[in-house]
Amino acid sequence: MKILIGCDVDPILPAVLRRPPDTDIWEPLDQIDRLVATMGEFLPVITWLIRSDESVRFCTESYASGFISRRKLWRRLTDRGHELGWHMHHLSFNRHHGSFGFDPAPSWLSAAHAGLEEHFHVRATRVGWDYGSTVLFNSLDKLGIQIDFSALPGNIGWHRAGPDRVVVDWRRSTPGPYHPDRDDYQKEGSNALRLLEVPITQFSNSVLGMAKRYVWRIGNRCFSVTGLHNKTLKMTDPWPPPPVFHSGVVAFFFHPEELTEIGVSHFVRNVEQLRQLQGVNFVTASQISESVEHRVGDVTG
Repeated sequence: MKILIGCDVDPILPAVLRRPPDTDIWEPLDQIDRLVATMGEFLPVITWLIRSDESVRFCTESYASGFISRRKLWRRLTDRGHELGWHMHHLSFNRHHGSFGFDPAPSWLSAAHAGLEEHFHVRATRVGWDYGSTVLFNSLDKLGIQIDFSALPGNIGWHRAGPDRVVVDWRRSTPGPYHPDRDDYQKEGSNALRLLEVPITQFSNSVLGMAKRYVWRIGNRCFSVTGLHNKTLKMTDPWPPPPVFHSGVVAFFFHPEELTEIGVSHFVRNVEQLRQLQGVNFVTASQISESVEHRVGDVTG
């Protein structure tokens, strides 16, 4: 069983972004040292997805400031077998509102990718808010992204992006890896992208949890019951026993600001639980992509 762990390397930005903050937006990255020091050689390899988007450029004058500001940290981690990838939020400056808001097809996407590509080869992505769309995945595929792991099978959610509401819909996504169809990001089809989608592994929701989630959906005018039994837990959350896995590839994620003392303790216990499973192998996103592609090649001849 291959286990993929990703970190959405986000800065701290105000909920309504009108002007660049006066503080170091990348301060949460200093929390990573706590995890590294605590686990030492027992820290599994992680794919660190550094945020690069227009909000980052607006605040720091560089798409790649998340890499540049902590260059020594990233070098130490990659020397130990970790991987660097790309995280982005679909935010563009809205002149009408005078602040950043949701942009479903941002013009800056290729520039943000290029900003990181100057420093390392970008193979993997996770999207802010776990967002997905057919337009986005076609764009990532054209940029040469090999693997994304944003999907939350069975889930639908609503997020705020400045003045805008973002709908994140993965209700039709399968639990196992797939190549999204060029016309439908939630399913594999005959006209599939080269990009591989690896959904985030879901836990079983309680009856009370399902009831609360359905009330939340109704409040957002969604009456679908699809996927109510699914629950997303991060590596820094307290876990029940791991769920029953539907494929030989499972994926989880977390954020740097969650690496508090209690968050790190949850991370350590969760890794210990995973290591007790049979045939466990912690891998990076690129290694997942290569192994799945090889398996497909073996089957097809």
